Amino acid sequence: MKAKRVLIVGTGIGGATAAITLARQGLDVHCIDIKPERPATGAGICLLHNTMRALSTIGLAEACQESGMPFAVFKEFDDSGRLLHAHPAPPSCGIRRPELARILETAAQESGAVLEKGMTVQDLTDRGEYVDVRLSDGREVSYDLVVAADGVYSGLRKRVFGTDYEPRFAGQSVWRFNAPRPAEADGFCLYRAPSGKVLGIFPTSRESCYMFYLESSREPMRITEDRSHVLIRDRLAEFEAPVIRNALDLITEPSQVIFRPLDITLVPTSWHRGRVVLLGDAAHAPTPQMTSGAGMAVEDAIVLAECFAGSDSVNEALAAYDTRRFHRVKRIYDASLQLCVNEQQDAAGRKDRSAALLLETYQYLGEPI
Repeated sequence: MKAKRVLIVGTGIGGATAAITLARQGLDVHCIDIKPERPATGAGICLLHNTMRALSTIGLAEACQESGMPFAVFKEFDDSGRLLHAHPAPPSCGIRRPELARILETAAQESGAVLEKGMTVQDLTDRGEYVDVRLSDGREVSYDLVVAADGVYSGLRKRVFGTDYEPRFAGQSVWRFNAPRPAEADGFCLYRAPSGKVLGIFPTSRESCYMFYLESSREPMRITEDRSHVLIRDRLAEFEAPVIRNALDLITEPSQVIFRPLDITLVPTSWHRGRVVLLGDAAHAPTPQMTSGAGMAVEDAIVLAECFAGSDSVNEALAAYDTRRFHRVKRIYDASLQLCVNEQQDAAGRKDRSAALLLETYQYLGEPI
């Protein structure tokens, strides 16, 4: 029997995309999120060529390009801002996360999905042919399928799959902040200091850009959050590039800086237990070196819908989803993690090896999903 009614837990990138694709297959889609509203602020996100190709198949690539900024160049600078190298790169697009969320959620609702905020799963029981769910507002509803798209710290994964796949620290933390876009930030840019520190920049619109700095540590870092704006300026003090100095001068409040340790996980197949299936970061949360966490979630959602369209039963569709997704995701996850390890051990000494791995993996991303 095919699924008719679906609950998607999480309205983030993967969940909202799944709401679009499954609703367009004619399913009755109910999508919920524990957060009371869509975030109005946040960092940027880089949508690589595979992600733009996937978004194009559901008619949303152009909207992302209009709200964000397309680019097709990779640049390397020294700490003073002197351009060292510029290389063509696969067509990508930078965009602010709130803008991407708006585009995806709007498309989900226009596709017929019902989105509810401030809502979560209180309890669920898998009956074999359907899942009984008690929502946090007291409603009790039955669904043919429950999609756990509730992120790396997924409560549904823990409830249904147990605690074996809880996230672990990857050995790095990320500092992020937004800034006005300088003219030279027209692609993915890396600024390298003699100490080995690297700061990355990419455009998120014609007017804005996103900057990030990865810091390695043996244990997860804990910072004094009300001093994060001071701490990031201290860490990047050796960079003299005007682009970086001008951006740091604008950081006057801790709320302008986003800091978090990088926690990762990869759940082995299968990604479903009965009628509950994992999607996006709930199944696979990589390090950001391949900038592919969001892209893999978008691909998951598209493939899941394709599997349901081409299968005669829920179990057949979920088995096909596992088969099509796991090995592709694992390759990206492994490459991202290896780049992260290279940076922790000897970023300068492993630079050529990392560059070769990046190129090989970018080429692999261009293959059909």
